[in-house]
Amino acid sequence: MIINSFDPSSPEIVRAKDTIPQKDKELARTFSIDTFILTFSGKLIDALLKDSLIEPLNKNLTIGSAAYRSPVFHISDTSVGVVLSGIGAPMIAAILEELATLFHARNYIVFGSCGALTALPEGHIIVPTHAYRDEGTSYHYTEAGDYIEIRNAAKLAQILDKLGVDYVEGRAWTTDAFYRETERNREKRVAEGCLCVEMECSAAQAVCDYRGLELYQFVYAADSLDGEWARRILGDLEMDARMRYFFLAREIAKHISQ
Repeated sequence: MIINSFDPSSPEIVRAKDTIPQKDKELARTFSIDTFILTFSGKLIDALLKDSLIEPLNKNLTIGSAAYRSPVFHISDTSVGVVLSGIGAPMIAAILEELATLFHARNYIVFGSCGALTALPEGHIIVPTHAYRDEGTSYHYTEAGDYIEIRNAAKLAQILDKLGVDYVEGRAWTTDAFYRETERNREKRVAEGCLCVEMECSAAQAVCDYRGLELYQFVYAADSLDGEWARRILGDLEMDARMRYFFLAREIAKHISQ
């Protein structure tokens, strides 16, 4: 059973350090990056490149899977890295494992869209405090349980306060099956204090806890599941708004490196 999947006492069969090519390890050693910003938007990456806000660390250094390989970027004139992550718990877990292995980076700022479970306006920022573990990845990194605490939620909230950013704190519902977010399960999660539904938070925190990494995650309300489903800005967010969330992540990176 999945609740018995966590095995803290025996080593992994497949390790990131074994799957990453030696040439990539050698390239990564030439860069000093302690903080990465992870986004799920290829459109955003394209826009950042077009505006010369990010650039590849090295054209030969990529990260990802057999499905796609993405360059590892950094914000121009800084030591903050930027990576495009695949969507879902297994993908972000693999990206975190590989980045930590390649660069020994400690801090990871993750942002993306979510579905609002309550009457939140589109675009509103949510800082998850706990995440409901309705995915399979986290059970291989920590003991079974309904929720996982997002350890740096309070620290992230303090940074947003300093920046004068409007946000709300609350629980998130992390799921692997966005086409099986049923009405009854929505009601249960809302009753437990969940404000949104997304696909990575609980797994990302479990990986970071297990590997000794620091996660700072915020999401913004896209579609609405408060009653009948409404698409709103899901998949159709204006680039200026995408940029604002990136600039916010960049400011967060400055604060956690101080």
